[in-house]
Amino acid sequence: MAETALNETGQRGRHAVPLAAQPPLQSTPVVLHASWPAPTAHWPGTATPRPAHWPTLADGTEPETQLARAWLAALAVNRDESAGDHGDIPMDLADARQFLTEQSAALVSILLGSPFLPRQAAAVGHALVMADFVGAGVLGRSLRVLILRLPGLMGACAEVTDRHGDLEQRVAAVTEALANGYVGALRDRTLAEQESIRRAELDAHRIISEQLRHQATHDPLTGLPNRAAVFGRLSAAVEAARGGRIGLCYLDLDGFKGINDRYGHDAGDELLVAVAERIGRVARGHRALAARIGGDEFVVLAESSPGVGGMIALAAGILAEVSRPVALRIGRVRVSACAGIVDRADDSPSAATMVADADAALYQAKSRGPGSWAVYDCAGMGAEPSRNAPRR
Repeated sequence: MAETALNETGQRGRHAVPLAAQPPLQSTPVVLHASWPAPTAHWPGTATPRPAHWPTLADGTEPETQLARAWLAALAVNRDESAGDHGDIPMDLADARQFLTEQSAALVSILLGSPFLPRQAAAVGHALVMADFVGAGVLGRSLRVLILRLPGLMGACAEVTDRHGDLEQRVAAVTEALANGYVGALRDRTLAEQESIRRAELDAHRIISEQLRHQATHDPLTGLPNRAAVFGRLSAAVEAARGGRIGLCYLDLDGFKGINDRYGHDAGDELLVAVAERIGRVARGHRALAARIGGDEFVVLAESSPGVGGMIALAAGILAEVSRPVALRIGRVRVSACAGIVDRADDSPSAATMVADADAALYQAKSRGPGSWAVYDCAGMGAEPSRNAPRR
């Protein structure tokens, strides 16, 4: 009749793993053949050669098989089968039994090795961590099983006892090396996870900071830079005083209010997005910065002005693009825009003065009809002729 595995303190687990009947270890002879260790077979589930004359028990099983079963029972003794919980076992029981059998075979090999190299057992501790056997009780239960079961399993064979009279010392050295390997691997894994968490936190903070910075400097509807961003760039250009010139184009849509009132704010927003895309595309083609400063007003800044002629070409190109029909969900609509242009040396009195002058030029352009532009001249407004942008 099968018996139920107990944990190493002698307490019966609530959901213990059933084991086959096991006779007392002291009465189980182990056969250790003399021609150790000619490789002819393999460890369970691996390509590692198994010695041909590996010690076997009277029932034909190997020591690592019984050790693995006891090891598995110790780790699974508190598992909750109804919840699908395997306690400290991170895989299904069949895979866990196979894995622990392989590790047990490695430990037996180290114990019987000549020369005796206990430090090799650190690899078993490392393997436990790599296989995710990292529950709070894994190391303690594992060491308890090894210390209590290994001497009995190996000492049941007279040949092993005669050959290795220091078996208990060997077991102690092997379990110590296993513990050191386990702790070292778990520490390295923990540090790597902490570093990964730290990097994730830094990336999250960076992304959030970039988003906040973008939101603070860009218009949420059109995605263009906002008033604060473009006027900050203008002020910086004026203060730099590099000996060049700065160009500013102040734009205002014609007829936008009528579309907004007639078709609603959704259509108005859709129109603004389409117009902003056109203004931004033309501005980039002239190496200038487009921004929405509020409502249906836009500004285009040329931090390195191409001169009055170049600024007129920039404004004319924008007005021509804006005047093209725009396809909205409510149908095709058409708007136009007017532009006020300023071109100054970059050591001008102030950015505010340039903005005021561009606004004055815009006012004059609007007085001349939709689609017009005007250039502000310190000597007198309207020195440059205005014209209507061609419609397509």
